[in-house]
Amino acid sequence: MTKPIIYFVLEDMEVEAPIGTTFQEIVDSCGADVTFGCRTGTCGTCRIKIEEGIENISTMEREEKDFLESISANKDERLGCQIKINGNCSINYIGL
Repeated sequence: MTKPIIYFVLEDMEVEAPIGTTFQEIVDSCGADVTFGCRTGTCGTCRIKIEEGIENISTMEREEKDFLESISANKDERLGCQIKINGNCSINYIGL
């Protein structure tokens, strides 16, 4: 089975990870430049933009949705601490 490829736009780096791996675990293991604050989806420090493959990102839960709506985030923005990777995607770190 092929592992999804996560492309980090800022680093121009590709990383493979098993389906269902949290984005936070991937960042921790590869050293990508993404800052995590609270790690619970309430501070926005880890806000990212899904450049490609948004359909391969886990479904948004209520708390993340409420937070992103409160800051008028775009539909392609997510909180890195709240997502799992289910397929190929390109991600750009934007922070809060």
